[in-house]
Amino acid sequence: MVRALVEAFQDGVRRAEDDVTPAPPTPERPRLSRRVPGANLAVSPVPPAPPTSSDPGDPVEVRNRIIEFEAGVARALREVSPDRRYEEDPSR
Repeated sequence: MVRALVEAFQDGVRRAEDDVTPAPPTPERPRLSRRVPGANLAVSPVPPAPPTSSDPGDPVEVRNRIIEFEAGVARALREVSPDRRYEEDPSR
């Protein structure tokens, strides 16, 4: 029974493929192309990464920026979920 269903489906696919007359491509409607397994799109060149500095900066300034960032994260977490404000360690 399953074999008959599969064969009927395949017959329908063959009929559909035979009955199709492709429309000529027009500027408004370009012709579609089938995907080719393993083919890739053309890749544009990646711009080089900006050079990184080997000098980390003033330690006090870096520490202040980290504290400011962590305070912003804590503030955002309090605003989003006030019932979970004590989940993170406040001493950090």
